Amino acid sequence: MSQNVQQEFVNRELWEIFKKRFKSETTEASYWSDIMEFCRFCGKNLKDTKRGDVERYYAFMRNKIENGRISPLTVTKKFRELHSFLQFAAKEWDDGTEYTDDFYPYLKSMEKERALSRSVPVDEMDALLEAASEDMMSYTILTLLYRAGLSSTEIAGLNGPEDFVMYGDEGYVLLSGREEPCYIPEDAWEILMKYLDLREIHPSLFYNRSGRRLNTMYISRMMKKYCRKAGINDHSAEAVRNCCAFNLFSYGASPKQVAEQMGRTQQQIRRYRSMNYRGSLCRHADQLVKIRIESP
Repeated sequence: MSQNVQQEFVNRELWEIFKKRFKSETTEASYWSDIMEFCRFCGKNLKDTKRGDVERYYAFMRNKIENGRISPLTVTKKFRELHSFLQFAAKEWDDGTEYTDDFYPYLKSMEKERALSRSVPVDEMDALLEAASEDMMSYTILTLLYRAGLSSTEIAGLNGPEDFVMYGDEGYVLLSGREEPCYIPEDAWEILMKYLDLREIHPSLFYNRSGRRLNTMYISRMMKKYCRKAGINDHSAEAVRNCCAFNLFSYGASPKQVAEQMGRTQQQIRRYRSMNYRGSLCRHADQLVKIRIESP
């Protein structure tokens, strides 16, 4: 990397010291590429960039996100790397040059967005459903997260069959806090009906061994159990739920349609327009068994 350092953008000696912290050439290349991208965007040496340059760069990246050309997580990575380098330069480099880290203020909101935008890769979602296939209650909960976009809190709050209604040939669930009924896709409805035929009668739709209502902690433990059984990375219930929004966007749904399904505002829902997940869907299209979930 060092022989390719562009002296006009980054101090060569500073970069050589900074890159020693990396164990991987891939990490080094990622940092270097993103630093150079920002400098080329600004058309100036990194030490000469100002807050206004960062603001313009952020607006440029947000536009790329809105147009579906880049993932929000990719932008977070870029800002984290630029923050890391400038923070290092400001604290460790003493040659009279003042380096200012104007990327850090953006990272707080980006980290929240990153957490909310996390999803489960398509093949891992399939493995997760397979792992839970022998437990009808867990399978139904996963289905409602994945296909209907219900949250853990909404699922835990369901009382019984009275929370579900049919309008014509379509099934809906009545959820506390939502103004409109939430649509349940046909495949998820079939699985739900199968669970209703099998469940015991208790005050809540989903219940533990003692017959008491589930809470979100139970669902969190359920996720860990079946992720481990499936041999995949740990994923949260929120990540499974986010897949619903990614799937809708990948198949051409509008922000308004996705917002209605997920019970969110259109502004909130735009973060799900991820190129990464769309690419994953395309790559696995011929193997995708559970985009329409089968009964276990």
